[in-house]
Amino acid sequence: MKRIKNKKGQIAVEYIMAAAFLFAAFALFYKYYSWITPKQFEQGAKIILTVNEE
Repeated sequence: MKRIKNKKGQIAVEYIMAAAFLFAAFALFYKYYSWITPKQFEQGAKIILTVNEE
């Protein structure tokens, strides 16, 4: 069994992969919430307008 003393390359690749995964997750959450937030405001506005009309 060989012992690898220098794992700098492997660690660098792991950090890059983790950073890429976190960036992708953040981008997907941002896209999802930027799509759903206007819909929530629209639903809230409809409720407010119907309550004020009564």
